[in-house]
Amino acid sequence: MRHLLALLAALLAAVPALAQDWATKEICTVSRPTIQDQVFDPPGRAVLEAEAAKIANRRGRFWQIAGPEGQLSHLWGTFHSSDPLILDLPDAVREAIAGARVVAVEVDYVLKSREAYRDAQLFDGWFKDPSDAFNFDDPGDGRIADLPLEISDWIRDRAFEAGYTEDADLILSKGGLVSMLLADPCEDFAGGVLPIQDDYVQLLGRLAGAQILGLETQKEFLDDLNAPGAEATADAIIAVYAAYLKPVTSNAERATWFGLYREGRLGLMTTWDAAYLSDVLGEKGEDARRRTEDYLITARNLRFMERLAGELSEGGVFIAVGAGHLPGDEGLVSMLRAQGYDVTRLPLPGEAE
Repeated sequence: MRHLLALLAALLAAVPALAQDWATKEICTVSRPTIQDQVFDPPGRAVLEAEAAKIANRRGRFWQIAGPEGQLSHLWGTFHSSDPLILDLPDAVREAIAGARVVAVEVDYVLKSREAYRDAQLFDGWFKDPSDAFNFDDPGDGRIADLPLEISDWIRDRAFEAGYTEDADLILSKGGLVSMLLADPCEDFAGGVLPIQDDYVQLLGRLAGAQILGLETQKEFLDDLNAPGAEATADAIIAVYAAYLKPVTSNAERATWFGLYREGRLGLMTTWDAAYLSDVLGEKGEDARRRTEDYLITARNLRFMERLAGELSEGGVFIAVGAGHLPGDEGLVSMLRAQGYDVTRLPLPGEAE
């Protein structure tokens, strides 16, 4: 998502060290994407592997989609990072992109007109409605989304680092706050220079002459989370992404995430994530994870399927969406099969069997 409200240099000079200072270049740099078992404790890798075994389509990033008349398309699970280890796409994936008629991505941020550009500058949906203005006479207890003060402060630190004021939670809408938190702090070092893998896939598709299909718009995402009755869902997503801001002292977790992804162990990524959220958020963790998955994965997968229907019937589509959208009973692999498609995993070099 895009930065807003860049601060004056004078203000920056006066800011003390932030809790998010843990996100250094050294912590964010992975030299070897290795799975380090100690990061799974508690409850331990064996427990998480047993839970992962229950998840449908738990392994594999690359899938072939065959229609009833033999038309072929492909599904690729991305990792939202610009790290060279993540941008190093397998040859088979590159070949499928190069040969695609349509490359479908979660959001196409390339604006279609001067009017669209001007609309984007207004950041519609990012800010609270003036009628919902903050009451400075009643500042509340300082908690964001009913999270503990320590975690709420992680959010404020992230907002400041991302170029907002520290009171971002007072002026941003729920959708705007979620959008701000979706950006990985480790991407700060490459922002505006290196594309995350999703954007890299789109770039390769454009260079090969493919049509680009956005499976949703940023406005749809913001409207969903700002809608009346969506506050509990937005707060759950805020809690989940705030938990990812917990300070760490090594890159063992990041190296393990990379290792799991490159081995296609999507099920283990899911169960480890659930255990992590329960550890950081306590009893709130499971509910926050479930609500987040219900929207970010299930509801959006349904939207993606609607947008893909006509294109898949013709074939030649390369679908690139976050890897978390693929596994599970509500994942895209299962949804595509329920629609009558023959979906087959295409194992890649280095992936787990």
